[in-house]
This record gives sequence, structure tokens and C-alpha cells, in this order.
Amino acid sequence: MKKLLLTALRWVGLVLLASVLTWTGTGLAMAAGGWKNPPRGVLIEVEGRKQRLVCEGEARPGEPTIIFESGAYSAAADWGYLQPEVAKTGRTCSYDRAGMGWSEPSKAPRDPATMASELKALLNAAGEKGPYVLVGHSMAGLLTRAYLSQNPQDVVGLVLIDAADPSAISIPEAQIWIKRYQRLASVGAGFAQFGLVKPLAPFYANRIGLSGAPLREKRRMFGAPSHMRASAAEIAATIDGAEAAIAADRYLEAIPVATVTAGPASAGRNAWKEAQARPARLSKRGSSINIEAASHTTILGPIYGQAVIDAIARVKRDAVADMTKSADRP
Repeated sequence: MKKLLLTALRWVGLVLLASVLTWTGTGLAMAAGGWKNPPRGVLIEVEGRKQRLVCEGEARPGEPTIIFESGAYSAAADWGYLQPEVAKTGRTCSYDRAGMGWSEPSKAPRDPATMASELKALLNAAGEKGPYVLVGHSMAGLLTRAYLSQNPQDVVGLVLIDAADPSAISIPEAQIWIKRYQRLASVGAGFAQFGLVKPLAPFYANRIGLSGAPLREKRRMFGAPSHMRASAAEIAATIDGAEAAIAADRYLEAIPVATVTAGPASAGRNAWKEAQARPARLSKRGSSINIEAASHTTILGPIYGQAVIDAIARVKRDAVADMTKSADRP
């Protein structure tokens, strides 16, 4: 009986080992290769490294360019539904931050102020001239405002989609969530090195509702070691972005601002949602809307994305009116 039990345990151990090796091998194989050329967009040389930029739509005289900034773990692929829709009425650009997607890594710190400077360098290198309406999702609530605080003359409007607000970082619940998220990002990056995350891509990479090339991009990036490492570095520096982002508050009054949030309101989330809508309250032409049925990711997709498209159109219209008035002044 004892010998039979030992034999059974040995076989169970071998099966588990084979499963782990198969899972790891599959993940590493999925992560290898396929990064030489991006499915969409171009690679721009910026400060000695290549960075991916995806621009769509024709520039129109007297109108701003729409710049999409992605949240944590994300890149240009996240805008695969919204960007083509917005591009029907003007120039739009999205991109992969350094180390994310098809962009080469940067040795510079990954705090929002540094990443905002890198975005400025990318747009200059690509010849994508302002002014801009910045559209940011999630963590990009900090990044877009860091850019605004550095380049107020370039930004004529702001659209924030279920975005983080620097004032919310001081909320105790947010502090707990940020620390947990930072630990999770670090662990995830470690697991990704051994191919343990990549096999989940077919199941978890498309919570937005993407299709075609953007979906293939999203699955390609999901669980890729380099992408995960860059994401973890960004998330680790999240709190460092509060100062640079809050510095943009003084510029919000003069530009149109729209906030679009997702999910039902609740006692535990009221403070967070109030913080998310704060930028719109600071603007003289601010608007806020909450889509209860949407999630943090589906708000970017075909089911609920029209609310975002409408918000962008509204901010762009107000920005054009401002630009026209400014041009008419003697």
C-alpha cells in the first residue's frame, strides 16, 4: 500500500512538473519574436531610441490634434476602437510609451513628469504640431496633466476617461489600493520573465472589445516580459506623479475639460468619483458624465465608447471656438 501511494505521488508530481514546463514553454514561445515591425503606425527615432507612434486622420486648419494617452499596462492598442472613430473628423495620435509595446525602453525614471517630457520629444520628432487636446485613460490622468503643467501653451483641451486624479492619492483607500497594485505589478513582471503570464493572453487581453490589428497587438503585448517590466516601473512611480499633475490645476480654468467615469456609484467609491470629476469642476467649461453600466475597460470599446467620442467632440468644439476668438483679437 505504501509503495502504491509513493508511486501515485510520484506520478502526480511528474504530471504537475510536466504541466508547469508546458505552460512555461508555451509562454516563452508566445513571447519570443514578432516585435520587429509594429502592425500599425511608425517607429520614430527619439533621443537614441525608437518609439512607436500611430497617427490617423487628416489635420484641419484651425483645429487641434487629439493625443491619446494610455493607462497602466497599456499602449496605442487600447485606442483601437476610439481612435479611428475620432479620426473621421480630424488628426489623432496614440503611441507606446518607452518600453511598452513596440517602443524601446528608456533609462530615464518612469514618473509622469519624465514620461510627459518624452511625449513632447516624440511629437516634435514626428512633426506633429500642436495645439493638442489630450485624452487620458486611468493612470494617464496623471500623465496628461504632467504634460499640461510642462506645456500649457500646447494644450487647448482635456478629456479624462475613468482617470486617476492627483488629489485622490491622499485618500486612505486609494493608498491601500496603490500599494497593492504596485506589489501585484512587481510580482506579475517577475512571473512574466518565466512565461507564466503570457498563456493567459487569449482569455484576458481583450476586455475592451477590440478587433482586427488592435486586438492582435493587445494579445501580443499581454504578458510579454519587456512590456510587463516597463509597466511595473511606471506603476511603482505612480505616487511620484502627484506633484507634477497637481501643478496643472491652475491651467484647467481656461480650457474645456470633460470627465467620463465608469461604474455605479457606491459609498466606498464616492470619494474616488468626486476626485475623478474634480478637473471638470475647476474648468469654466467643464462637463462630467458617469456611465454606470460601463467598466474601467469597456468604456474604451464599441458598447460604451460613444460617450467618450461625444466628450472629445465637445471639448474640441469649445477649443476651436477659443482658438478662433484668440485669432480674431487685435
